[in-house]
Amino acid sequence: MDEVLKEVYHSITKRKSPALPQLSVPEKGTKAQKQLVFLSVTDHRGKAYVTRGTHTSLSSAIEGAMLSFFKNMDSPHFQPQAVKLDIVASVRPMKKEQPFIHIKKDKVGYKRGLDGIAFGEDLELAFLPEEVTAYQMIKDKKINPDNVLAAFGKHFLLTNQEKVKLLKSDKEIKAYKFQTQSFYTDGDEVKELFRGHPMYKSVTSEEVQEAIEWTNNYYFKEVVNQNGSFTYSYLPQENQQEKRYNILRHAGTVYSMYETYEHTKDEQVYQEALRAMDYLLEQVRNHKINGETVKVVVEKNAMKLGGNALAIIALAKYTTLTKDTQYLSIMQDLAAWINEIQNEEGRFTIHKQKYRSGEVSDFVSHFYPGESILALVRLYQIDKNEKWLDVAENAAHYLINIRDKNENEDSIAHDHWLLYGLNELYRERSKELYKDHSFLVAEAIMKTQFVDHADEPDWLGGYAVPRTPPESTPVACRSEGLCAVYKLAKDYHHHELADRVKEAIRKGIGFQLQMQLRPESTLYYENKNLCWGAIQRSLNRFDLRIDYTQHNISSFIAFYNILTRKDQEAAAFSE
Repeated sequence: MDEVLKEVYHSITKRKSPALPQLSVPEKGTKAQKQLVFLSVTDHRGKAYVTRGTHTSLSSAIEGAMLSFFKNMDSPHFQPQAVKLDIVASVRPMKKEQPFIHIKKDKVGYKRGLDGIAFGEDLELAFLPEEVTAYQMIKDKKINPDNVLAAFGKHFLLTNQEKVKLLKSDKEIKAYKFQTQSFYTDGDEVKELFRGHPMYKSVTSEEVQEAIEWTNNYYFKEVVNQNGSFTYSYLPQENQQEKRYNILRHAGTVYSMYETYEHTKDEQVYQEALRAMDYLLEQVRNHKINGETVKVVVEKNAMKLGGNALAIIALAKYTTLTKDTQYLSIMQDLAAWINEIQNEEGRFTIHKQKYRSGEVSDFVSHFYPGESILALVRLYQIDKNEKWLDVAENAAHYLINIRDKNENEDSIAHDHWLLYGLNELYRERSKELYKDHSFLVAEAIMKTQFVDHADEPDWLGGYAVPRTPPESTPVACRSEGLCAVYKLAKDYHHHELADRVKEAIRKGIGFQLQMQLRPESTLYYENKNLCWGAIQRSLNRFDLRIDYTQHNISSFIAFYNILTRKDQEAAAFSE
């Protein structure tokens, strides 16, 4: 199929007649007499154009789809950059009991990302699985005729009144679901796609590096707004931005941008991170507590433990990268508030508080303490003030000996921030309980990983918690935490555990890579600027939010360093 698709690409881009070899029917081919194929052609700008071909010969069906494209595409300004070939592999009625449905009334079931939809005899009006999702052709389990009509222009059907009438019919019409085998090329390699994305089996350092570069080269250069805020959440199917915001996720994304700059040395990403950091600093306010003047990060009249911690983590990364200590006093004042809200047993007594009134919320985050431990250790690594390690240690002892005292592998929280923090705290104050607790959490994480899920092959590497189907960010967070555990296990000679952890990370990263948006997975989106390099929520939920990409890119970089042995800089701590 590789040579065939490359010939298709060459013919389409050169606008010349195809010369395809005769192809046998694929093993998963439809039992129908004729082969049905779809050809998607993109210029990497707007939504892809789609044509179809049908014939008893697969080669002739492909040629028919190409000739249809040549016949209909009369714009000299459209310059094809990539093609996707879909071969229909299976067809079944939209409703189990019979093939007729009433479009305006009947509810339908389908597998999002896997099922295309078709209407009429011989699937005469058909749309690919990714088109169904990108155009939102099915909403609330009902077919939306207006959204289906929105795809007509890209199928060269705007003047076809017969098909418009078919879609607008008040009578029952034949309707089907179908699945395809998909192949994509931009003239270089040929990728087989499943649910619109490639599958990653081995996960090499080259593949991880490529993923980092996609985020670096595209998403991180588009997502920072003029005022330094981020495009927080984007819905690519609707080409709309959501208005909500979260300054904690802003701080975390700044941190991941500095990590990316450290890896790529891309000056533009560094400048974008600086603008985003300036926006973060604008949210820092003075605050009085216990007679002390401290600083807090404030958003919508609320200050949070996690906000101060993540701001320190971001600022500390900037400081270690640049050796510029201009923000040291701000980090110390942010840490001073964390110190003041810790009680004698090591518990942080405030997780969220109203800034103006001082009213303390009963909200408690499981992750804020781990973020705070990491922040305090990172600050100590800069200013060498033992007080920050004392606060971090007290917090770690509370979490391990009191909060999590009775937890086991089946009940312990998969707290990636705590794993980050304990890895670095152990290197400063090497108490065995930090290692032991890290290893307990790692075993708990690995116990829930999908290592065999044949019914849903792209679930492999995901985790059965907190929900299924698995989502990109919860998996990425576990990958981040496991990368920290791997370093701890590897550096201190727990080699059997390190090997198992490394394999779990590899599987997790393989799952995550499937949800990074690239040209092959954005063929039917209108605006690709905020898509390429971003990570979508899950295999069948397509929103893009800054923290999805933040956690995934951090895990990619951490695993790349493991694969290339850059993690071995910690060998000096070996026993």
